[in-house]
Amino acid sequence: MPPNPRLLICDSDALIQLFIANELRPLKDLKNLYGIQPVVVQEVDIELRWLGHHRDRFVLQLDKAMKNGLVTRLDKPLFQSLVSAAPAGASWSAFQSIGAQYAGYVDKGEAYTHAAGVVLGVPTVSNDFRAIQLLQTQMMNLPAPVLRSFDLLAFALTSGTLAIQDCEKARSALLAAGEWVAKDFKNTSFQGGLSSFTCRLKESSSTGAAPPPTPAKFSDTLFINKI
Repeated sequence: MPPNPRLLICDSDALIQLFIANELRPLKDLKNLYGIQPVVVQEVDIELRWLGHHRDRFVLQLDKAMKNGLVTRLDKPLFQSLVSAAPAGASWSAFQSIGAQYAGYVDKGEAYTHAAGVVLGVPTVSNDFRAIQLLQTQMMNLPAPVLRSFDLLAFALTSGTLAIQDCEKARSALLAAGEWVAKDFKNTSFQGGLSSFTCRLKESSSTGAAPPPTPAKFSDTLFINKI
């Protein structure tokens, strides 16, 4: 079984949804139980501190998450510490170059988030399918996989971190805020949408079966193990 990824690189839109729902337990358990550290690139850190109509609404939540280590910045020292386990050719300069290239087509936060995921070979979390489509149209590589905020919520439900009532509350908060909601949950309850929702994050089976395939596309499923 391949090791869990060291990082989950979070785009601003996904973090905003967890902040709006006031539900960070999925990130806490990914870090504490699975050894996966949520991080943001510098461009996302800047976005979260001055986000258009949101202005500085999420600064206090972001600062608290960073102060307690739940979320960290992907700075150069942290990046360099991961290069030895990354795909061949990984370097800070490659990350910066690819990020700048992607930024010609999508917003900076998304561009550098996905660039970091590609160069380091780790998953990202972003709800912006339009950005994914734009990068695909330009034949740009994408992380494998790209998770969505609802993957984190659904995984936390199946792993026992969240109760169904917590997921229903998060969905309601996002709908009330006019936020993106996965189509399977848009016109029904969280419970009602689960049967049609394909979660891209699952816990590996411990039955001794053949190891699951390594994700190769942005829409593939990532299997992880508790540490």
